[in-house]
Amino acid sequence: MLRVLINALASTAGGGITYLRNVLPRLERYDARNSYFVLTPAESVNGYANYESGRVIVEPIATRGGAAGRLLWEQTWLRDFIKSRGIDVLVSLGNFALLGAKIPQILFNRNDLYFSPEFERDLKSRKLYGALAGHRVKSLLARTSIRNAEINVTPTAAFANRIRAYDGLSEASFEVIHFGFDPDIFTACDEPLPEWQLARLKPSESVLRLLYVSHYNYYRNFETLIHALPIIKQKIAESMGKKVLLALTTDIKRGAVYGGYDATSASDLIDELGLREDIAMLGAVDYAKLHHVYRVCDAFVCPSYSESFGHPLLEAMASGAPVVAADREVHREVCGDAALYFDTFNEKDLAGKVATMLSDYDLRTKLKRRGLERSKMFLWDAHVSKLVKLIERCSALSPN
Repeated sequence: MLRVLINALASTAGGGITYLRNVLPRLERYDARNSYFVLTPAESVNGYANYESGRVIVEPIATRGGAAGRLLWEQTWLRDFIKSRGIDVLVSLGNFALLGAKIPQILFNRNDLYFSPEFERDLKSRKLYGALAGHRVKSLLARTSIRNAEINVTPTAAFANRIRAYDGLSEASFEVIHFGFDPDIFTACDEPLPEWQLARLKPSESVLRLLYVSHYNYYRNFETLIHALPIIKQKIAESMGKKVLLALTTDIKRGAVYGGYDATSASDLIDELGLREDIAMLGAVDYAKLHHVYRVCDAFVCPSYSESFGHPLLEAMASGAPVVAADREVHREVCGDAALYFDTFNEKDLAGKVATMLSDYDLRTKLKRRGLERSKMFLWDAHVSKLVKLIERCSALSPN
């Protein structure tokens, strides 16, 4: 029997939380032999405590100092935790390995930013040189981590290729394990959206709703989408005589900062273009109710220029929302022929693809059907089964 430690301290939002919600309930089902200790942020323990069983133990850990404090804890006190629990294999979910680990380690590489020249250019264009310096330190640590892990995992082959294209990593080896989607878990909550959120979506046959699910940050490429919106409005008004509403699961306003990303410039752009009334700012939507938002929208758009996978793409396809996505290899690997793709930073191409999607009923119907089928290819059961096999294989390897 192996004693496996899953370090999920970095799983504080978005894809990290989605991952734990789906993987933890399946561990005991696919592994009848080994025991698992799962490190989670102390503030999240109530959300995961119900996944505990005889062989899955949730260990809440409180760290100070934000991401830097967490990294420091992982490189120091984590070693004592491993020793005290008699851990045999370490699974690090958050991009950074335990350097010089005494036990074999599986590293999940999930953050494309550390290998993204586009993100560096973005920070430079915004003159955020302090953020750029910090980013480069994290990128160096991510590359060093890859070299320190016995097994490296990526959620897509496209992301593995992206890493290999980075200087000094051309020979790196990766196991590709796609993330999954569970429609039963995603749609389990019947409780409706709050009235104020539903009202902002303006239910009306005269309004077409375009959805983007993301909190604000730079690499989600909100500015290209905002620039495209007036063109989309004009095209749809001319071709269909309807209005277009962009629904966002964030609130872009002056002074709002999300995870270090300042939304002020995007907010100013919205006001400069006179689009404030054309955007439904829903704020953070309870994940359990998110499926209601997908289902009342006519299309989903993903302009992000940096992704390693993209859970919202699966959520949209499984919800019957046809997808328009930036032309990135990761997006193509996930969506295949179930999406339209646009030149990533070209607002005119984005607008043209969205307008085509919204105005062509037959195309929307075809892509909905393809999307529903495509989403069934990504299964959490398959992911967990492969992870368990990797853990067994890793246990026989010697640490670097």
